[in-house]
Amino acid sequence: MVFSAALFVLAVLLIGALMLLRAQRAAMPVMSDVDVYAEQLRGLERDLAKGVLRDEEFAAMRAEIGRRMISAARAAGHQPNPSAQGRGLWAFAGGSLLACLLGAGLYSQIGAPSVPDSPIAERYAQSETLQANRLNQATAEARAPANDTDADPNYAQLVTELRTALEGRPEDVQGYELLAKAESRLGNFIDAHKAQARVLELKGAEATADEWYAYAELLIIAADTYISREAETALRETLRRDSNHKLALFRMGMYFDAIGRPDRTFGIWRKLLEAGPESAPYMPLIRRTIIDLAQIAGVTYDPPEVRGASAEDMQSAAEMSAEERSAMIAAMVTGLADRLATEGGPAPDWAQLIVAYGVLGETQSAREIFNEAVQVFAARPSDLEILQGAAKSAGIWP
Repeated sequence: MVFSAALFVLAVLLIGALMLLRAQRAAMPVMSDVDVYAEQLRGLERDLAKGVLRDEEFAAMRAEIGRRMISAARAAGHQPNPSAQGRGLWAFAGGSLLACLLGAGLYSQIGAPSVPDSPIAERYAQSETLQANRLNQATAEARAPANDTDADPNYAQLVTELRTALEGRPEDVQGYELLAKAESRLGNFIDAHKAQARVLELKGAEATADEWYAYAELLIIAADTYISREAETALRETLRRDSNHKLALFRMGMYFDAIGRPDRTFGIWRKLLEAGPESAPYMPLIRRTIIDLAQIAGVTYDPPEVRGASAEDMQSAAEMSAEERSAMIAAMVTGLADRLATEGGPAPDWAQLIVAYGVLGETQSAREIFNEAVQVFAARPSDLEILQGAAKSAGIWP
């Protein structure tokens, strides 16, 4: 609406200025060089009549002025006339107006005429509102789909016995650490994060960054990847103990994007991308989105080329604990599932997601992804073989 009004005002001002100029030219006749010389000749005649000039001076000056008048008359024949100048001005006005109309039409197609300007202060205010309105953990878990995981009955019985034993040993830190891992393997992520919370409570200030991140990741998985208020607090506690904790930084990047601050996501993910390693499970998601994030942040950015894994990267991956590997797999699953749901992908990517769900013990999710992938690649026998192999690895085939 504002753009249309501005276009209308511009057109009115342009046309009005041209009409005023034309009226002024019509009201004020322009004196040509020939008229000037003719006036000079009349002045010479008056001077001769008064006796100011002698006959020979009058004849010489009249001859010179006459010569200049003839030259001026010839030159006037090559000058554009007023009507031609008027036509040029109107052509300029028409071209300008046409350019405005074309610009308006183009903007209406690729722009957002109905969306008002969003000053940065307003966007920050909206982000603060989104942050203040983040769901708590209990509400986020209530909205998450049910996790139907098939567990080994013998293992489930052992976990039940461990729970019962810990009821009489509420100060057993190692017991609760074991329980958190066991509940996670069963897919009981709510019980798992409760056990991990007890570990943090017992350790107090001695709790490490990895232990806080394990708690944050269990909260996020229990809420179906939603980062609740409690999960945000856990991530910040992780980074307070280790400001370079890569998995926590990656999750914080996702959190800032969710609350309308993709510029902060770009700053965090740019550092992760440039630091590597390329084998990190969050790298594919960062590489797919980093350029879009840079444009939103108003930054021209050329991401570094893909590097192969170095010996140091391989050693770091080999030295990861089981919890760290599980956390990285969970992060990978989040990014991969999001991409396949929105953009699709080749059969190996679907197979990777199926296997990842199997590793996490989420057999129901693995089965759902497998069934969806089978429909997508029904006409490609070679791709179906890849998917069946992934299903066998995940324990859902035949």
